[in-house]
Amino acid sequence: MKKERFLIIVAGLVFVTALFINIFFPVQRKTAKTFGGKKKEETGLKGEFKSSVNKFVSTEVSGLSFGYLLGEKSEIPDGIENKMKMIGMAHIIVVSGTHLSIIVSSIRKIFGRISRFSALYFSIFLLILYDLLIGWFPSVIRASFVAILSVLTWYFGRPQKALRVVALTLGFCLTINPYFLTNVSFQLSMMAYSGVVLMMPILAWYFYGRDRPGALGSIILSSVSAIITCLPIQLYYFGSLNLIAILANLLILPTIPLVMGASFLTGLLGIMRLDFLAQFAGWVSEVVLKFHIKIINELADKTEFMFEFKKNNLMFLGLYAIILVFIGIAMKKQAKISENNINGDNDGLKLGDKMNDLV
Repeated sequence: MKKERFLIIVAGLVFVTALFINIFFPVQRKTAKTFGGKKKEETGLKGEFKSSVNKFVSTEVSGLSFGYLLGEKSEIPDGIENKMKMIGMAHIIVVSGTHLSIIVSSIRKIFGRISRFSALYFSIFLLILYDLLIGWFPSVIRASFVAILSVLTWYFGRPQKALRVVALTLGFCLTINPYFLTNVSFQLSMMAYSGVVLMMPILAWYFYGRDRPGALGSIILSSVSAIITCLPIQLYYFGSLNLIAILANLLILPTIPLVMGASFLTGLLGIMRLDFLAQFAGWVSEVVLKFHIKIINELADKTEFMFEFKKNNLMFLGLYAIILVFIGIAMKKQAKISENNINGDNDGLKLGDKMNDLV
């Protein structure tokens, strides 16, 4: 507990320092878009990869695959990016922990059978390679730090404490570049991650008790958690709220790993001149991408679920006070329940039943 308080205090000091720098020494927003404030140019490998994907996937949908895989928005089909914002799917085209967790989990399964060290080595190696391919954007640095921290704790067999990881991540990123604080992609990435690791366990305890949610339940809970923690930022910058966001996430998120994997294989196999295999992977990718675009277009037309507000209203950011109070109360409640269970004070009620006291 003392370590957590110390980390929170340090992260808080870094946050306040970054806020002070941004207020009194402001710079143009473009300086926060990439590592070191300088925009990276597209590398030869990246250009070859994209050309390979475009060879086997129609350009009508390949731009969306680059948004998923590389976090690039410049080639997304006309109007799709705005529609994704409208239905609460903007976080998908920001490189996040979802992207990197797919890489890490895949490497663990493949190399973990050989040894834990080989899984650790190749996980970090491919994470760095992936980062070099897409560029050192603020959201990429955040997601990469969490992914590497995750694989290190797995290797050494140490448990991860969500609050410590969030504090370490925030402090690390703002120490690298305090101007990340004003970057919208970093804000959405950080808030979505914080929601999943801090709020999702609370919702899981409330609805499932000691049981673990299934695949569908996990998608719903993670989507709701990310939506709640990103809501104040979405309202402040975009001035919109769409109640259909949960349905959109439920329909699209389960197939994101498939389309990312297929798109990556399309580019890789194309570079290796294995055209037959690349063509098959490209076909899979195109089918799923066309399905996504159809869903996005259909849901974006449901304007009856859309609510619009005035942008740049600071009152929206004040919603974080309510969210923080809720998380703080719930975490204390969870700690007390866990302590009672350890001490044998179990009255036969499930954790989910006890969590009803929170509402």
